[in-house]
Amino acid sequence: MSPRTLRRLLLLIVSIIVGVVAFYLVPEQLPELSRAEFMDEVRAGHVHRIEIEDQEVILSESTTRGPFRSGFNKARDASLPDELRALGVEIWYSKSPPGI
Repeated sequence: MSPRTLRRLLLLIVSIIVGVVAFYLVPEQLPELSRAEFMDEVRAGHVHRIEIEDQEVILSESTTRGPFRSGFNKARDASLPDELRALGVEIWYSKSPPGI
């Protein structure tokens, strides 16, 4: 086998290994609920706590649907936290670490 062919074979093997490792290490993205679906879950009493991350996304878990995410717009949704608190939902705010 020529050195060039050996290098290509080695590169192919390394690429496959990297792909398999990435597949298992990268977390699956959470299902996205529309605002209507999210509020239906809250009003039904299936959501007890939410996290508003970077003022852009709501992360939570429903007792019926499991973990999910929903969009959050700081300007449009300014009154949403108060509305959720009135419905008995605990609110947490967080920031992603730089680079994530």
